[in-house]
Amino acid sequence: MPMDMVIPMAEKVYGEIGTKACPHEAYHVTIVVSRNLQQRDAKMVVPQILRAPPPRNVFTHFASKFPNSVFLSARTAKVPRHHQVRSFAASSSEKIKVQRKKRRLDEVCLERFQQYSRTFIQSWIAQGKVIVDGKVVNKSGTPISDKAVVEIKAEVPKYVCRAGHKLEAAIEQLQIDVSGLVALDSGLSTGGFTDCLLQYGASFVYGVDVGYGQVAEKIRQHDCVSVVERTNLRYLSELPQKVDLVTLDLSFISILTVMPAVVNLMKNDATLVTLIKPQFEALRSQVGSGGIVRNPSVHEEVLAKIINGVQEFGFQCKGWIESPLKGAEGNKEFLACFSRMDMKDADTSVPKADIAKLHRGTKATQE
Repeated sequence: MPMDMVIPMAEKVYGEIGTKACPHEAYHVTIVVSRNLQQRDAKMVVPQILRAPPPRNVFTHFASKFPNSVFLSARTAKVPRHHQVRSFAASSSEKIKVQRKKRRLDEVCLERFQQYSRTFIQSWIAQGKVIVDGKVVNKSGTPISDKAVVEIKAEVPKYVCRAGHKLEAAIEQLQIDVSGLVALDSGLSTGGFTDCLLQYGASFVYGVDVGYGQVAEKIRQHDCVSVVERTNLRYLSELPQKVDLVTLDLSFISILTVMPAVVNLMKNDATLVTLIKPQFEALRSQVGSGGIVRNPSVHEEVLAKIINGVQEFGFQCKGWIESPLKGAEGNKEFLACFSRMDMKDADTSVPKADIAKLHRGTKATQE
């Protein structure tokens, strides 16, 4: 609407205000008047810049036409509750384009590089291996534009997370053949165990996790994976089929607690591979500061407890190893392999001396 039409329209609504229009069509003029329509003078005229900055004399121009009015800057104008607001906009004004907010660097990387886990991405950022618009950025929370060019200068990991390397060590050292097997991976998390199973030839994997939204997209979208989230293994009564192999990577719960459910989901000749975490199996008094179990005798006690306990469910231990990688907090971890057998044939008592004989691995190495 041309500005020479604004004032006449204002006159019609609020009474005689002025006869000359402002020559600057790039303004959005807001006229605020009292609820008392008998009052003929506008209380406030607020010009808001839409396209170009106003000339210096713009307020002088308005003030000369409306001597009884009060003029405020568009940024500081506040409208009293008892006033009404009417707006008249020039037809030549342009729409204001609202820019999209910037997002965290790690979130942008997760969206663009879905094959990698959040753990890997945040680690690479901290190591200075992520480049944004040609510059190294080493803070995950750095806000960046969606249009920014992001590059990752890091070696492509073999698995979606470090847990895959733990299971790989057990498969190699304990000589576990997973080729063609249907597996259940409980404690799915990012999907490291599942990724390892698939790369070693598993035909299908059911991934179960009590949490939600942690699974790497590479695993979630895989045709040979069925992700079952928000599900506690203790209460999982059935799957579409019995499985040949079960892998356990559980936290904040003892392995023995879920064994009844594990037995119910397995075939009679199935195999069990479990990651043993002493900090979740030992007594509270045996866990040191930072949640770390440092006493070797406690490690041995936990191993004996788990191996004996699992065998009471009709399994035979085929061996155990110390994990080549420590836990996130620095705890030593162990992997044990069991084969299922009839209860009448199972040896349900393994002396501590036999624990050492079952050891097949080498000492754990730090990352």
